[in-house]
Amino acid sequence: MTRNDTPKSHSDREIIPAYRDTFIHYLFGTHGNEPVLLHLLNSVLASDGQPPVGSVEVRNPFNPASFVKEKRTILDVRAKDERGDIFQVEFQTSERKTFADRMTYYAGRTFGGQMAKGDSYSLLRAVLAIAVTTFEMFPKLVGVHNSFRLTAKADSGVVFTEKLQMHVLEACKEKIHRAGELPSALCAWVNFFYFSHLKTEEEMMTLLQDQPVVMGAYREHQWFNQDEKLRAIDEAHQLFLHDLATDLEAAEWKGKAEGILEIARNMKNAGSDFDFISQMTGLSPSEIEQLN
Repeated sequence: MTRNDTPKSHSDREIIPAYRDTFIHYLFGTHGNEPVLLHLLNSVLASDGQPPVGSVEVRNPFNPASFVKEKRTILDVRAKDERGDIFQVEFQTSERKTFADRMTYYAGRTFGGQMAKGDSYSLLRAVLAIAVTTFEMFPKLVGVHNSFRLTAKADSGVVFTEKLQMHVLEACKEKIHRAGELPSALCAWVNFFYFSHLKTEEEMMTLLQDQPVVMGAYREHQWFNQDEKLRAIDEAHQLFLHDLATDLEAAEWKGKAEGILEIARNMKNAGSDFDFISQMTGLSPSEIEQLN
């Protein structure tokens, strides 16, 4: 991913934020952009005091032809080195009470899904679920990056296992002033996600000047915003989400729970990701699984 020239300004059009799912899947899920994703993941790991991974592979790459109506909200990534960890990366822009449960469900399902009959438990790799939120998820925690493990109730310093981890980056107005407390690489990423559509190009250059990989991501964001085909995909996707939300709101307004179930059933039959269905309908993954 290299952009050597400066894109033209389109100040008369809305800037698509860097945390918009269309751009995120384009940036991190496009073949050739693995080094950019690797930089983000290693920034998170370094912030948590963990060693880096050497290379990564996206297992559900960005597909413009199917993204509009078959969006997957989670990037499924596996480290290709000897470490072999599995990463799930997602961006959440709307505050939902079930988000933590949903995040836990998918991380747990991925962890258990590694095993085939007769496999040794020693083959299990760690699953690290990473979520970037644009809202404050943990008001009692002052940090922007908070990581979670299974620990002992009697002593939280005793960790049951390191193989199931949750990492939450709160790129939100309540905590963005604390981004400078993060290691420089992760600080740059959080600032990029939060400010890319709010600050001028000159301001962003100053903000990201010491992190060339993140600067490259910002250049890619500029190009994304002036590429008519990509903007059209984003517009169609946003329209799809709006229409779906309108249908769900109408079903709720009429008090017809069956209407929501029917929408979820149709999405499931169309092959939509359970995570996406859960996010749009409020149904739990187990409820979705039971739909016929």
